[in-house]
Amino acid sequence: MRIKVLSGGRKGIELPLSDAELNFQMKRIGIEDTVPMCRLVEVLEKDNPLCKFEGQTVNMDEVNFFAKRMDSLTEYERKVLSAYADDYGVGTMQDLINLTFSMKGLSLITDFSDAREVGVRLYMDEFLAMSEEEKQQTNFIQFAEKTFKESRVEVLPYGVFVEHGFEMQEVYNGKTFPEYFASDEIVAAIEVQNKAGDTEYLYLPTDICSMNKVKERLQVMDFWEMEVTDVHNLRLPDILVPMPEDIDCVEALTLFNEMCQAVKRFDEVQMTQLAMVVEFTGFSSFTEVTSIANLLGEFEVNPFVHNDEEYGKYMVEESGLFDVDELLLPHINYAAFAADKRQGTLVKSGYVENGFVGATRELSEYQQYNGEFADPLEIDEGCYETFKLYSPLTANLYEDGCEQGNLYRSDLTPYAEEIAEAIENEYCVGEEPRGLMHYFDRSLVVAAKVMSAHPKVEIVDGELYGVLECKIAEPLTEHDVEVLKEYWTGQMSDGWGEGFEQHPISVEDGEIYVSFWNSEKFWNVMTEEELMGGQVQGMNMSC
Repeated sequence: MRIKVLSGGRKGIELPLSDAELNFQMKRIGIEDTVPMCRLVEVLEKDNPLCKFEGQTVNMDEVNFFAKRMDSLTEYERKVLSAYADDYGVGTMQDLINLTFSMKGLSLITDFSDAREVGVRLYMDEFLAMSEEEKQQTNFIQFAEKTFKESRVEVLPYGVFVEHGFEMQEVYNGKTFPEYFASDEIVAAIEVQNKAGDTEYLYLPTDICSMNKVKERLQVMDFWEMEVTDVHNLRLPDILVPMPEDIDCVEALTLFNEMCQAVKRFDEVQMTQLAMVVEFTGFSSFTEVTSIANLLGEFEVNPFVHNDEEYGKYMVEESGLFDVDELLLPHINYAAFAADKRQGTLVKSGYVENGFVGATRELSEYQQYNGEFADPLEIDEGCYETFKLYSPLTANLYEDGCEQGNLYRSDLTPYAEEIAEAIENEYCVGEEPRGLMHYFDRSLVVAAKVMSAHPKVEIVDGELYGVLECKIAEPLTEHDVEVLKEYWTGQMSDGWGEGFEQHPISVEDGEIYVSFWNSEKFWNVMTEEELMGGQVQGMNMSC
């Protein structure tokens, strides 16, 4: 659904959104709160019950949750909901959300040409399901007559509204949201409670934005103030599902969340393969499973063979790797062939309950990862220092569609605010909370030291520079800095910066296209010490 909201600026928003996407859109109109409140200006779907709230200040998390619920309803169910909301004058977002969970016993009849079909519609709305036996034995015409006689019936401009056996369920209490799976990529849900017994849910994989919203609704500051009371598994093999007591700290939740992130697009076959490899290796930690999931293609997994005889026969007759004369098949020692193949091509292999697993590298290599790339779900900013990398900015100025020339560092200083705002608007889903470190995969050591990295601009001695502002947990070595410089250079030339320079930025003199990278000799990436000390060779500091 499309709506327009207002708070410092009017903006159209397409709902539903993820928590992170919603808060980003709110920030663009000046709302920084974890739970955003703003004025609902207009709902562009005129038959949407949200139209009742036009001109009112609304909780956008509630509006977004309602939008997710509306997405799950059929077109008929949406019409019924709108009819009830309009007829009864549902006046709060809490009631509107609860109505989406309370559709049983509400009907909207618009076609009376087939009395039996009217009865079927009323029957399904009252009981929500129908067995084949019920379908054969029920007199739906009589059922319709009885329902109309005993129910509240009202003729509306768009049909006949029937209330039969309806009861409004208080699923949403106005504080914490009920459990609801709004995405096919949800792997598991963590049920958490505060000391007062209020319950909330984290849908994994999740992010720090959703975590902050859950904490806000539970009125807690830190994860340790909550207790994990249940783990609701949607798609994970049983062997990978932790017990609630296993998630006893935010670090454990962060690593479990990363594991869910690694498998969120796995289909049933891949999930089965993963479970077989985990059983074979005996690995059980979240980071070990994450490592295996990311490199699952390296393993040979075959659920159709359970011993060397079956494995050898599969390799010779079914794999397509060998062309063997059928006359020779009765004379092949399949078990011996399988043993030779396993020893010659696999580092380690064996059989688990569901089939064969073979590894192409030492298993210990899958134990070297300790979650260095995991996006944290809780951050203590006081634990980190700031480290910056600087690089020269350039830009092209256009006026009325015509290029007016190149701009360099000193020329760009008057536009610092506009460029900084444009950087903030270059949101990419998944960047928070680590910024561009979310995509970093070059060094476990650097990933463990650098918590986040965000592009910015900064005026230094009257000149505007591009900046990568990093939060670091411990000092970087010279090698670490070189790795980070190389990564930032790649992001500026082919990654984040390539996209950024394609978007015009409106300024007083026209439009500018700002480049964080260019191939000219004076361009380089510098630490703050190198910039201030003028240590970069070949740098034209007058540009």
